[in-house]
Amino acid sequence: MLERKKIAAFISGLLICAYAAVPVTNVFAEDEKEDTSVSDELQENDDEETDDTYIKSGDFMYSKTHDNTVCIEDYTGTSAILEVPDKIDGIAVTELGKTAFGSDPDNNPITEIKLPASITYISDSNPFMYCTKLEKVSVAKDNKDYCTEDNILYTKSKDTLICYPCRKGGTSFTVPDSVKTIGTSALYDTGLEEIKFPDGLEKIGYFSIACLPKMTSIDLSNTKVTEILPYAFSSCSTLSDVKFPEELTYIGGGAFSSCPILKDIKLPDSLVEIGQYAFINTGLSAVIIPDNVAEIGYCAFGYYTNTVGNIVADESFTLVGKLGSTAQRYATDSDTEYDYKNNFVFLTLEEYQQEQDYLNIERVKSGDFEYGITEDGAVLTCCYSEEEGVLTIPAEIDGNKIIKIYPSCFSISQASEIILPDSIEELREMAFYNCKNLKKITLPSSVKLIGDRAFDGCSALENIELLGAETIGNRVFCDCSALKTFKSAGTLKEWNDEEPFIFCTALENIDINSSSSFITENGIMYNNDKTVLIAYPANKSDKSFSVPASVNEIAQSAFANCHYIESVKLPNVKVINAYAFENCESLSSFDVSDKLEKMDNDALYNCVALKSLRLPSSLNEIGDYAFGYYYKEGADTENGKLEDLLVNGFTLYAEEGSEAYKYAQREGIKVVTGTTKVFGKNMSSSFVYTMIGIIGAALLGIIGVFTGKAVKNSKAKKDSAQRKAKAAELRKKKTEETADEEEGENIEEDD
Repeated sequence: MLERKKIAAFISGLLICAYAAVPVTNVFAEDEKEDTSVSDELQENDDEETDDTYIKSGDFMYSKTHDNTVCIEDYTGTSAILEVPDKIDGIAVTELGKTAFGSDPDNNPITEIKLPASITYISDSNPFMYCTKLEKVSVAKDNKDYCTEDNILYTKSKDTLICYPCRKGGTSFTVPDSVKTIGTSALYDTGLEEIKFPDGLEKIGYFSIACLPKMTSIDLSNTKVTEILPYAFSSCSTLSDVKFPEELTYIGGGAFSSCPILKDIKLPDSLVEIGQYAFINTGLSAVIIPDNVAEIGYCAFGYYTNTVGNIVADESFTLVGKLGSTAQRYATDSDTEYDYKNNFVFLTLEEYQQEQDYLNIERVKSGDFEYGITEDGAVLTCCYSEEEGVLTIPAEIDGNKIIKIYPSCFSISQASEIILPDSIEELREMAFYNCKNLKKITLPSSVKLIGDRAFDGCSALENIELLGAETIGNRVFCDCSALKTFKSAGTLKEWNDEEPFIFCTALENIDINSSSSFITENGIMYNNDKTVLIAYPANKSDKSFSVPASVNEIAQSAFANCHYIESVKLPNVKVINAYAFENCESLSSFDVSDKLEKMDNDALYNCVALKSLRLPSSLNEIGDYAFGYYYKEGADTENGKLEDLLVNGFTLYAEEGSEAYKYAQREGIKVVTGTTKVFGKNMSSSFVYTMIGIIGAALLGIIGVFTGKAVKNSKAKKDSAQRKAKAAELRKKKTEETADEEEGENIEEDD
């Protein structure tokens, strides 16, 4: 499947590049003939025979169908009017293959085609598309499958439009109400300027309405179209207005490619998939992607063909959508197989609307500042000050209270410290973007909202304190590589970022006063109930760390790029999210509990010092490159790319048959089974059990010796006691006998 996608991508790319380089008609004809990847549907009905198996008869080449009738595959004649015979070599002609009328658009002589009643099938790839001089098509009236009206070819029921001859003439065409499908290339290169579509239309085929250089608008809003197939409207060079139907679910690859003045579109909420190259080489600078969209093909938006024919990205292109949506993923999508990486701007709909409002604000320059007036109050839009030290921002300008800082306001500032007034309530997205000299800033308690990427690119920023912030956006501190300390009041409630300190490689301490959502302990950030470890400072100097017993989840990139950490223990962690320990190059000891259930993508990626890992049988979900891998720059010497390699000498210890064991087997990782960890060492389980048995027996022997002695002592004591008792009894008896004798003697004396 991957190989097929790569082939499709390659051919589609060639098509796009070709559009920019050579006449469209020629490119379409040649590439459509060769393109085996545009759709399976185009292939299903095409014959598999090659020229070597075709039969030549006069000006025709044909093949035999499974019914032993003729399928015309090529025409080599020079006649302008072609009357297709109903028989060739005495065999009925029933089918027209995809190149039945030739495949050379530059030299095709045909201006009129007459079809016999015997024709029952015409290739879905449209054999008329190479007839660049065609004016008329007619069909015998008794044909049961096809008909013509005004020299336009339809199926008999007129539910499919097959061919509007490209040189028929006319500037306007109303598609009949009966038509449900506009077939492949049906209206291609016809010169039409206006097309009216019927309400019952459901499907628009490949290249069906492409290469119409004078058509300015397309209105499908009242149709039932659910699919616009690849390249359907490509190379309509004056197309500026498109209205989509409410039921549309699919826009195919290249569907609107090379429509250079198409600058604005509104995609319907029903849309699910957008194909590769769908809007390449258009005038779009931004697009709002509906939440329902599940797939966006690579190069679908934000790409154009440069003057030397290379497809390149416009990094200023803006994707608008929901956080966590397909739109956001596409904005930074990458694939080493296809050698591309997107780096587009992503905004939420609210942010985008705010940006549009910003662009529409009338600005006033006053001293070192530029501001505008909105419904809410005055907003600071630009600071022109050349101050390199401490810069103090006024609370009012020209009597107008400043309540917001707008995007890129301080991007050109040279100040090392900026003091904001208590009047400021909000920092809009990218407010301090790329403010490269800024080292320190304290946001007053009045600032409640900090927009996305507000401090993105502030590479000198070392210290920041938030005295009243409640909500922080996404990637606010991205690439703040000098940031050492972050401090926030307990007002912080929401932080819309899975990786709040990603690439803050100098970070030493995070300090958030206990809030309803977050706490910090020893400079480490957790959620409020301390069940999720959110961020561990990348430059924290501790070499070992035991995750608190309350923590059951490690957040995405939580320990990423930690320089010093060598040993980590996770006694109760169940989930380790993606990139959690990525690039912890000193990490050599990693102990997890038998409760671990999930280890996501790249969790331990590029941990080159980690040579062994023990994983429990409870682990049932393992992502790509979760452990055992590192990257080596330039390992692929031919292309100079990064390459994923197995860490040399890496060994996994796991139970046979477990998910970890299966993963290691698939990835070619050395795996050892039947071991137990004793005092930090992996030892053979059988050896451990044997040693336990020996030690147990020895202990029993020792216990037996002591027990024997105790028994003997007890018996001796018992015997002694018995002897003493017997002696006492004898002494008593003897005493009694002596007493009796003495008494007898006394009686005798009395007598």
